[in-house]
Amino acid sequence: MAAKVEIEEESELITLEELAVMLHRNVNTLRVAVSQRPESLPPRVRFPGVQRNYWRRPTVRNWIASYEESFDVPEPAETVGRVQVQVKPAREKPEQQPKRNRVGRPTKAEQMRRKMSLA
Repeated sequence: MAAKVEIEEESELITLEELAVMLHRNVNTLRVAVSQRPESLPPRVRFPGVQRNYWRRPTVRNWIASYEESFDVPEPAETVGRVQVQVKPAREKPEQQPKRNRVGRPTKAEQMRRKMSLA
């Protein structure tokens, strides 16, 4: 039987499960990040002798806010002048190299051509 976890909304410390809800991420994804990429998560609180990780709710909110981006459309850059396009002359075709024998079974078309030439 699974134990019910009641989340205290006023608590300043949050667990990994609550952090996953706040960041809209899977709990297992965050578990991997805690052990392999801790720099990709907000700063955590570690108590001596306790294996569980905790985060301060205000710290997490500030960390999330630090990644906010505005949706302002940048001003179009001023046009300085016309751009001159140079057209390169067409290159001549290189001399064709002699065909090498293909490796593997001939295609059906090659088989039919050969058959017709021998007949």
